[in-house]
Amino acid sequence: MGRLLWNAIRAGLWGLLLVPLFGLLFVFGLMIFDPKCGSPGDSGGCAMGLVTVPAVLVVPGFATFFGLRLLRDLWTLRPRDWGTAIRRLRTWGRED
Repeated sequence: MGRLLWNAIRAGLWGLLLVPLFGLLFVFGLMIFDPKCGSPGDSGGCAMGLVTVPAVLVVPGFATFFGLRLLRDLWTLRPRDWGTAIRRLRTWGRED
């Protein structure tokens, strides 16, 4: 169980790094292709996206990667034969 959580935390840390990075690249792309950004009437709203988008994506990035890795690892640990697993649970704690 410890290895399962460690793998999920490690994947979450990758999400903590990658998702804000892609968000930052997305905002850069919007700034490049939006003609209003950098014009004389721009009050700095486009540049504020460079700070807010990665900051907002940190927690969802961690949670998404953590949850997906945890689900994947739990799926690989599921019993292959449900009949055997149910019989083992029914006789759990008995001295037969």
